Amino acid sequence: MKTHLRTALDLFRTQKVRFLLTVSGIVVGVASLVVMASLLEIGGRTLARASGQATGDDVITVQNDWDAINNNPDAKRIGRDDRDALSGSTLLPGGATVTATYGMDMHKATHEGKPFDAFAIGVGAEAFGVYQLELARGRAFVASEYEGARRVAIVGSNVRGGAVSPGDTIRVEGSPFTVVGVMKEKPELGPGGPWSWNNRILFPARTYNLSFDPSERPSNIVVKVTPPDSYEGMLKDYVLGVRDVVNAVLMRGRTTKTFELGGVEDNSGTEALVLATIHALLYLTTFFSMLVGAINIMNIMLVTVTERTREIGVRRALGATRNDIVAQFLAETITVTLVGAVLGLVLAMVLLALATVGLDHWVGSWPFHVEAWSIGLALALSSVIGVGFGRYPAWIASRLDPVEALRFE
Repeated sequence: MKTHLRTALDLFRTQKVRFLLTVSGIVVGVASLVVMASLLEIGGRTLARASGQATGDDVITVQNDWDAINNNPDAKRIGRDDRDALSGSTLLPGGATVTATYGMDMHKATHEGKPFDAFAIGVGAEAFGVYQLELARGRAFVASEYEGARRVAIVGSNVRGGAVSPGDTIRVEGSPFTVVGVMKEKPELGPGGPWSWNNRILFPARTYNLSFDPSERPSNIVVKVTPPDSYEGMLKDYVLGVRDVVNAVLMRGRTTKTFELGGVEDNSGTEALVLATIHALLYLTTFFSMLVGAINIMNIMLVTVTERTREIGVRRALGATRNDIVAQFLAETITVTLVGAVLGLVLAMVLLALATVGLDHWVGSWPFHVEAWSIGLALALSSVIGVGFGRYPAWIASRLDPVEALRFE
C-alpha cells in the first residue's frame, strides 16, 4: 500500500496538472456530497421551523366545542383555571408560552364623532410574542395598565381606514379609551376581513373583562411552542406531541371533552415527501459528478498503461503474473481515487466553514455541522469507483504480451 501511495504522490509531484485533472471529478463530487448533506440538514431544519412559525404551525389554540357543550348542559367550558393549569403544568416543555384572549366580538365604536364597527379583544402581555405582533407607532401596554385595568387600547393598522393615531380617544359602546399604539400591518391568513389583526382593537385583558365581559371567561387559550435547538425533527411533529400533553392536562377534572384543539394538522408526511424528493434530486446531481470523475480516472489510467508498457514487460519477465499486474494497477487506481476523496473532504471543510460564517451573518444562528454519514458514503463511493473503474485498465495491462511490452519504446 505504501508503494502505491508513493506512486500516487510521485504522479502529483511530477505531473501536478495531470494529477489534478485525474482526481478533479472525485474532489468535486466528494466535496459537493459532504457540503450538500450538511446544508440540507441544517437548512431544511431551519427553513421548516421558520415556515412553521410564519404560518402559525407553532401555535396550539384551545377553544370551546359548542356542539359538545350544547348537548351536555353540565359540561365544563374553558376558563381561567384551564389557562392557569397549562401555565403551571410541568408536563409542557420549557419553551412553551401560554396566554389567553377574551371576547373577539363586534362592538359599536366612534372616533372623532364618526361611527365604525370595532372587533374588540382582550389580551395578556404574552400575546404580542405569541402572535408576533409588532407596533408601527406608539407603544405596547405596560404592566400597570394590565394590572390596573386602565382604559387604554392598541388598534390594528386598518381600524377606521388607518385614521387612528396614538393619543387619540376612541369610544367603544360609549366608554372612552386612549389609543397608546398602532400595530404594523400583519399578513392576513385564513378568513381575514374583520377577523384580521389589522382590524382589531386590543385591550388589556382585565380592562376588556371589566368593560364588556365580567364573566372573565377566555374565548381562546393559546400555547406557543418553541422546540429546543437540539431538536432535529419536523416542527409539526414536535407541536403534535405537545398538543397531546395539552389535551391530557385539560382533561383533568373533565368527564367529557368540551374543547377543540386548533392549529397544526398531522400532514407532515407530505412535507417529508417533498423534502425527500428535493434531497434525492440534489444527491443525484452529486452522483453524476462522481460518475464523470470515475470515467476520467479510467481514461487516465488507460493512458498510464500505455506509457508504462515497458515497465509491465520487465515485471512480467521477472516473474510477475497477470494477477500481480492487475493488483498493481488496481491498487494504484484505488489509491489515487482515495487521495482525491481526501482532498475533496478538505475542500468540503473549508467550504462549510466559509458557508457557516456567511449564513450565520445573513440568516442567523447557523451552526457548523458535518453529517458523519456523508463522509463515510463519500469514502465508500470513492473506493467503489477505484475498484469498478480501475479494473478495466488493470485488465488491459495484464493482457499485454511480455515480449512485445519489452520492445515498446
